[in-house]
Amino acid sequence: MMHIQDKVYGTFDLTEPVLIELIKSPTLQRLKGVSQQGMPREFWHREVFSRFDHSIGVFLLLRKLGADLNEQIAGLLHDISHTAFSHVIDWVIGDPTKEDHQDKLFLQVLKNSEIPAILKKYHLEVEKIADLNSFSLLEKEAPGLCADRIDYTLRELVDLGYQVEVQQIVDHLVSYQGQIVFKTKEVALEFGKFYAMLQKEHWGGDEAKARYHILAEVLKTAIHEQFLKIEDFSKTDHEILEVLSKTGHLEILEGLRKLKHGFSIKESSEGKGIFLQKKLRRIDPEVLDRGEIKPLSTISEEYQKSLLHEIEHSKRMVYIEIK
Repeated sequence: MMHIQDKVYGTFDLTEPVLIELIKSPTLQRLKGVSQQGMPREFWHREVFSRFDHSIGVFLLLRKLGADLNEQIAGLLHDISHTAFSHVIDWVIGDPTKEDHQDKLFLQVLKNSEIPAILKKYHLEVEKIADLNSFSLLEKEAPGLCADRIDYTLRELVDLGYQVEVQQIVDHLVSYQGQIVFKTKEVALEFGKFYAMLQKEHWGGDEAKARYHILAEVLKTAIHEQFLKIEDFSKTDHEILEVLSKTGHLEILEGLRKLKHGFSIKESSEGKGIFLQKKLRRIDPEVLDRGEIKPLSTISEEYQKSLLHEIEHSKRMVYIEIK
């Protein structure tokens, strides 16, 4: 048996051998060294949690909502292809407006790991579990509600001190006709407002974009100067940082210094500053309304207006200087 105490969903005792073996596997354990926020706390300057914490959280939420074993396992595995520094890699070799580099690697990482052997040992179909988009509670196209988006939001809110509000949100989530929905419009609206706040102040704010830019430039330089290879990003954040700190390269060390000790940003003109664009994260949570599933925006004019405002705000061409 494995005992799990989670800060969002509470206490769980696992008895299924396949789940215990997967959680203990090297592939899942590596995620303990990969920050969900893209960099360790000393560079993010806020609380962070790991991709492992998030993966366990998604799994527990799916379990709580009554998902079958295949979907629970898919939730456990959905982030195994994240490289060191998570979505910062999309600023190095991917597209920061899509943040989908890890999605493209998922099948390859899964097949090259010990995971298929574990699944086959317990007579589970690897191909079925690998098709993450076939699980409607786990994944859903934005701005829909899914376990992935719910968990990273709630986990960050707990770190910000919103434990009571998070518990209320969890208590109002149900699975209905293969979808995750809120039981009341009021709690859905609260969740939507929290999500927008995190997007504006944390995930998509100027400081977050500047930090991603600085670290990405450090990593590009390290690759160009052959201190790092793309294959090295299958390691953990701190393993890569240890290599960077020993390079003696002035630009690399200056970038790390800024991230650790601080920098300033200010809006600028196109000629002087840089335009940084990050993926727009938005949510339109589904609500169970008299037996029907409805997006919140269709039953709340207030929320519909706020969604439109977020989209327009994201289109602004703001240039910033980083010093």
